[in-house]
Amino acid sequence: MRECLTEEYAVNKLPIFEWFWTQGDILVTVNTKTPGVDVPEFLRQKELVDFIMGENPTPRLQADERGILVGMRFSLALHTCFFPWDSIERIKCPTSIIQFHREPEGTGNKQPAKPELAKGKRSNLRLVK
Repeated sequence: MRECLTEEYAVNKLPIFEWFWTQGDILVTVNTKTPGVDVPEFLRQKELVDFIMGENPTPRLQADERGILVGMRFSLALHTCFFPWDSIERIKCPTSIIQFHREPEGTGNKQPAKPELAKGKRSNLRLVK
């Protein structure tokens, strides 16, 4: 299996994925632009792609500390896909959903800018004593 570089602050997504896997079929949203992702070429045209996984559609799925390795059919052609954990943006099942937040590159840990009021306009908030 391929190696996936993880940041020190990265969430360990394996136990989260394993819990969702016990819930039945799940939908996993993958960022195909993440290094190490292996999907058919036609899927690389989109940045985010949803994959349905479960016992019936993907019986030979393997998940470990590096990511998810799974054989899938695309228009009758079999392709072994690999999704490093860094590429997983969202996991969803019928009862739960988790969205993993990612800071855009170059933003660091900056606080969001406070919106400024237009000159001459007052805020709708009033101080009541």
